[in-house]
Parts: sequence; structure tokens; C-alpha cells
Amino acid sequence: MRFPLDIDPSSTQNSLIFWITRYVKYKTNTLSSRNVKNQMAVQDAITHLNSSPTSIDELSEIVKDIRKAGIEGVKTFYIPVRKLFTYLIAQKIDSLKSIDDEMVIDYLTSSTAGMSDASKKNYRNAINNFFNYLSDHNENEPNSGNGYIYHLKLANWQGLSGKKGNKIPSYLTEEEVKSFLEALDSYKFISDRSAVYYNLLVRLILHTGIRISEALSIEKNKIQEKDNYLLIKIVGKGNKGSIIEVPKVSLEPYLKLWLREHACPNGLLFCSPQNFKREASSSSASHKIKDLLHYAGIVKDKEGAHLLRHTYGTLLYSKVKDLALVQDMMRHEDPATTRAYTHMDDDRRRTATDVLDEMMKK
Repeated sequence: MRFPLDIDPSSTQNSLIFWITRYVKYKTNTLSSRNVKNQMAVQDAITHLNSSPTSIDELSEIVKDIRKAGIEGVKTFYIPVRKLFTYLIAQKIDSLKSIDDEMVIDYLTSSTAGMSDASKKNYRNAINNFFNYLSDHNENEPNSGNGYIYHLKLANWQGLSGKKGNKIPSYLTEEEVKSFLEALDSYKFISDRSAVYYNLLVRLILHTGIRISEALSIEKNKIQEKDNYLLIKIVGKGNKGSIIEVPKVSLEPYLKLWLREHACPNGLLFCSPQNFKREASSSSASHKIKDLLHYAGIVKDKEGAHLLRHTYGTLLYSKVKDLALVQDMMRHEDPATTRAYTHMDDDRRRTATDVLDEMMKK
């Protein structure tokens, strides 16, 4: 069903809330629901969306419920659009038809300043997706089938620093990894359960390079032991399954202690360290890892759980110098993504440059 773009001619804010609500519902219905554990929660959220939230804050709460229910991807599309809402209201536009390339690019430039290229691309893709949705679902006259079409050219936005894979990821050096693990042993956690949880989770990511979302979705019955290695089945991006291996001794004794705890819901390996009846939160885990890094005296540009994944990729490349192997172990589809980890070669290049410089001086 199609609706007028300015569905409330007297209030651009109401019109935006209407369309963002429908966009959220559209993404909820089309994003992967594989990780949904609470179908009733999703149904309740959709019912709330159908009742037309009257404020952006009310809509944000519904989005939180959708994420908690297992459709976490909705956040990637909602947050940039939510911020766009605030930006457009501040511009005091009188019609959604007045939104053009220049206005959207100004928004992207100001709202993504300081972000990585990957985050900037997420914002750009989400905004493009939103306006494509608007173009496909509005109409100028009832039952006409003709609507206002946005012709945004955000591909020309120059907010990105360069080609894909050029950014240098933050990572821990070998000495910092040792200091971090030592700090984990001395940190005063709120409970023994939390101590075991974070020690196991951190070591698992550092030894395998898996994403925090992949770690928290591991099912306990998908772990097998073979030749003193643990074979763990994970589900990565695009719902692609793969097997990771980690020496069993690397996770002991924390794995043993954790398996003695109460069983987690839905057969998962990890659940909330505060409440075994609740699933673990990737954002909470990442925030805690950041706090633990600071406790260890380690401060990086990019902190949290993903820093541990970057550490794995960087240190692996520094040891093997095999880009294809690193790509395979990191499960990157695009080799350009893996090239970011070759920044370890900077020292070798500088050594060569210094040698030639000395030769020229003679």
C-alpha cells in the first residue's frame, strides 16, 4: 500500500516518524530472523509498529525490543536514519520533497566525522536504502501508482578516506596481549561467574579471531574435541557456517568452569554473566572488554571486542606472512579487507628505504 510522501502536511516531523516506522517494519520483515529466539517479542514489536508510534523515542524503544528478540541487524539501518531525523528537524524543512543531495551529504559529513570508512559506508548504505524505500512506497495521487522519486547520488560523497581496505586497524602487540591477560587474572569482577565468562570469551576471540556476535551465538552441542583441539562450528556473516579450531589447553580451565555453570537458554554456550536465564549481550561484552583494557593500562583508537579480532589478524600475518591464509582464517570474502593487516610490513619497507638512503649518502 502506498501513501502520500507528506502524509501529514502540517507536520514534517509526523511525516518522518510515519515513514521511519514503516521502514523499520520493512527491515524487520526482510532481515535474517535466524537468531530470533523469542517469536512473540517480534510479533509484539510489529504490533506496536502497526499502532503508529507518535514520537521518535517511542520508536527507538520498539527497535530495542526487536534487537533483543534476535534481529540485531535492524540497528545498522535504524541508527543512521534516526540521526537523520534529528538533523532534518533542525533544518526546519517544510516538506520531505525538499530533501536533496546536498542536504543528505551535509548530514553524512557532519554525523560521521571521525568514524572509520566501514562505519561511513554503513551510514551511506542505510540512508540510500531508506530513500529507495521512500521512492518505492509513496504516491502523489491515491491509486495513481506514481510517486516522488529521490535521485540521490551518494556514491559521489567524498567522506571516505580512500579505497576499501586502506584503513589501518588498531591491535594489541604481543606484550600488550600478555599484559591484558595478566590484568584479567587480577581484575576484581562482580562475581566468579563474570570472571570465568570474560576470561573464556576474551581468550576464545584472541585465539580464533571470531567476531563477538559469532562467539555469543555458539551452541554448546556444536563443540567437539579431536586430538587435543576443540572444533567449534560458528555461523558468520550471511549465515555462512564454518569450523574453527583452538587448542583445548588454551581455554582451560575457564571452559571447564563455565560448563559447570547453569545451562544457558536455547542451548547456547554463552549467556549473561549476571543472569543465566538471559542471553549474552554483544554490546555489554564489548563495553566490558574496553573497561578491562583500560584497567590493564591499554588505550587504543578502536577498543572493545573487535580490537581482539584485529589483534588476531595482525599478529597472525606478522608470523606467517601469508595473506591468503589470513583471509581464510578471518573469513573475509574480499581480499582487500584482509590487506589492512599487512600494515605490519611497514617496518620492512622502512628498513629497505633506510638502506637505500645510506647508500645514496656514501
